[in-house]
Amino acid sequence: MNSERLARARQALVSAGIDVLVCRLPENVLMLSGHWPLCGDAVLVFPAEGDAVLILPDTEAEEAAPEVWGAKILTYAHGRHDSPDQDRELARILAEIGGENRWDIVGYEMSFDGIASPGNAAEPRVPGTKFARLVEGSFKSAKFVDAQEVLDSLRKTKTSWEIEKIRLANELANIGIDAFFNMTDAGRSAIELAAAVEHEIVVRGTGYKNVRRVRAFAQVAAGNRETSAGWRPFEVTTAMKLRKGDLAILELAVVADGYWADRTRARSAGPASEKIQRLNGIVRQAQDAALAAIGPGVQGGDVDAQARGVIVQNGHGREFVHITGHGVGFRYHEGYPILAPESRQVLLQNAVVTVEPGIYSMDFGGIRIEDNIVVTERGFQILAPFSREIA
Repeated sequence: MNSERLARARQALVSAGIDVLVCRLPENVLMLSGHWPLCGDAVLVFPAEGDAVLILPDTEAEEAAPEVWGAKILTYAHGRHDSPDQDRELARILAEIGGENRWDIVGYEMSFDGIASPGNAAEPRVPGTKFARLVEGSFKSAKFVDAQEVLDSLRKTKTSWEIEKIRLANELANIGIDAFFNMTDAGRSAIELAAAVEHEIVVRGTGYKNVRRVRAFAQVAAGNRETSAGWRPFEVTTAMKLRKGDLAILELAVVADGYWADRTRARSAGPASEKIQRLNGIVRQAQDAALAAIGPGVQGGDVDAQARGVIVQNGHGREFVHITGHGVGFRYHEGYPILAPESRQVLLQNAVVTVEPGIYSMDFGGIRIEDNIVVTERGFQILAPFSREIA
């Protein structure tokens, strides 16, 4: 049980004057119950005092039971031809819970602008206006407040339990990176590489150190034109085939039981030229400089400046066009901490962040090295290191 997380969450609610949270975003349900929703229909009622209640479709209860940390599980019939209306069932259960407890202040997710996927990534459910009305109609005498700031604050730092889960996701990412390194050859297409990476992670990762559910999202750019655009927050994976000496970039997201890793590597198809080796060395130096600057109390802008300074000093400042890093763990991309020019966000101990400098040009393509690290009392720790060689 992630006891530290539950205690911190309850203290945060008391400090904010919130009696109970009602959550539906998969990352919040996971953070406060231990269950990564399968289809996004789970609703968690998490009080400042007393036991939480996890409301689930009955089709999901078997998978949820061994994951949940002490919350009471209530189910409703779902998915069959004769199942009752889902919203009416949720409203009924929430009204019963509300009637039994009479909470004055109810917080829920009003102002989120992103969502981590549930286990079924193909069809996430968003708690929009319809769900807000359902919640407000179920706790009739309560005052409703936006709990997003409280939830965002809780996600800023990870517990030791969560750090180990994120480390596992990074270890699974290494399986995919290893496949990418071994298969990046002339004649291989970007889409072949992406498919191979995902296959290796899902097949070898399911059951790895008791991981139950794994998904991988591999994006691969190939050749100068595609990899020179590799600074964007996505790669468009095509049937482009690598030629000898071409670069490929792997942008990789891995989610293991709801915890996320975000990793990147570049690789040369065959021996790398002296120029590519030199440029990869600059990116490595930039990452090392950023890592050396990391520690509790350091501002994100200062970490970015160290990485950017190395690249500027080597004459490639205009070719490093994105930020140095962002938070990761409960989502693929989190809004804290941000390592960017002028970022005044202060790094906290046990924050988890990417460090990912890069250089991009149509002359040679693109190179980025991205690892996930945890901020420690004395600096940082890389979660599941992997080779940074380009060939």
